[in-house]
Amino acid sequence: MGRWFLCVCWIALALAGCGGRGGGDQGAQAAPAGDGPPRILILSSLVGYVEPCGCTIDLTLGGIDRVATVIEAARAEGPTLVLAVGPTLFDREEIPEHLKPQAEEKARLLAKSLSIIGVDAVVGAPEALTQGEALYRELRGLWRPTDVTANLSGRASLSPVQGAQILALGDLKVGVFGLADPEGPPPPGGEPTDPQAAALAAVAQLQEDGAQVIVALADLPRRDVRRLARKVKGVDFWALGDHPREQGLTSPARKAFIIEAGDRGRNVGEIVLYDAGQAGPFADPEGDRQRELKALELQIKMKADAYKRTRDAALVEALRDLGKRRDALATNVAQGEGKRLRYTLRPVSKETASDPRLIPLVEAYDQKLAMLNVAHAPTPPPPAEGNAFIGGSACVDCHEEAQQVWETTPHARAWQTLVDANKTFDAECVSCHVTGWLQPGGVSLKDLRNLKDVQCEACHGPSERHVDVGGDEASVILRSTEAMCKTCHNEHHSPKFDFDTYLPKVLGPGHQQIKIDR
Repeated sequence: MGRWFLCVCWIALALAGCGGRGGGDQGAQAAPAGDGPPRILILSSLVGYVEPCGCTIDLTLGGIDRVATVIEAARAEGPTLVLAVGPTLFDREEIPEHLKPQAEEKARLLAKSLSIIGVDAVVGAPEALTQGEALYRELRGLWRPTDVTANLSGRASLSPVQGAQILALGDLKVGVFGLADPEGPPPPGGEPTDPQAAALAAVAQLQEDGAQVIVALADLPRRDVRRLARKVKGVDFWALGDHPREQGLTSPARKAFIIEAGDRGRNVGEIVLYDAGQAGPFADPEGDRQRELKALELQIKMKADAYKRTRDAALVEALRDLGKRRDALATNVAQGEGKRLRYTLRPVSKETASDPRLIPLVEAYDQKLAMLNVAHAPTPPPPAEGNAFIGGSACVDCHEEAQQVWETTPHARAWQTLVDANKTFDAECVSCHVTGWLQPGGVSLKDLRNLKDVQCEACHGPSERHVDVGGDEASVILRSTEAMCKTCHNEHHSPKFDFDTYLPKVLGPGHQQIKIDR
């Protein structure tokens, strides 16, 4: 499937028709706009997520049905544009063969949902085209977004990749263009060209067309976006789509601001515009106040540390003055006049109600997973030299104290969390809530045997031989490593995981490590 195929597919999409918000048969009319100030919403790097993992306390945010509710709430407050940047229907990482059916089903759900939600513009990403032409044709009938990618060459005249666009936001004319990464996979529609040259041309065209606000959707590494923000005049906002952080403040860059709204739909970035029709750059009064507060807190910490070391009396007066400035700034509400913005992250929390339009889609997806993933579940490889996973019940006779410690840990309740969340057939979830997943002598969804929960062998390896020979230490892994833990406690499932902090929580009498290995 070469680049020729990508181009042909996008030409076919153009012949099928494309449009803006809510395109496709699944589209629905957005709620009437409120009478508040206009706002721009940024949905970045969704990477195929339809709902939060929820494995840890910091992973309860997200869910496409909740994203819809947050967006509709914003629309009720004022005229709203919704812009998407970064990989959306699929992640960029290679999808394991047994997870492809689930990934495709998620893409269908997201395409239907985003069509209902209504997205005004996206920057194109190649992931939607990498799973085959048949699926691509199906997805294009479910969601037909306006792609504003500007740095593509050789695209056909009928391609729906339309480049920079002027979008109406209340009485404002907002110019939007997108940039694809020339170092990444070729995006749909053609070869990526130099982002800086394309950005300069897009800004010039949008200004000529009367844009009062210009937004760049940059599916580029952070360092490249900062460089472009310094070199390309005329852009007001750069929305980062490549591994964006959850930043509740704008990041000033020359006369523009870089927006990072995080990934996986856990937050929606919101830029509220005031007096945006005026000439000149935007001001960010509240952002400036918060940045100054952070700087003062850092100065106070540094001087306090210095005082502890030196007991210099002059530092006492300096700390007092800094504290007064900090307290005064903390109690003041940022005031502003003229052309300005207010930026916040709208969290998609578990308290957020699901949009009723999307609930049937999510429920149908969950129900389909049982049939889909069991049918496509691979058979684990045979055990290496007959050393299979046998389950923690075989360990109790010799390791009763360790078993008692384990029973007090979340690992012992890992499977029940899936039962409670109706996720026992979600292959992406099950893999970290059982023992020996797809390993030699392990399990798959076809047969979980007695290996539900994160049992002894999840850390110590298959132990059939260890039991058969009466506990020979050479046949078992004695010390779990950080790399072993991070097969599940990774940045996607446990972003705040710290090995040194977490390991002691699963240890205890009869289950101790003398040394932490890495």
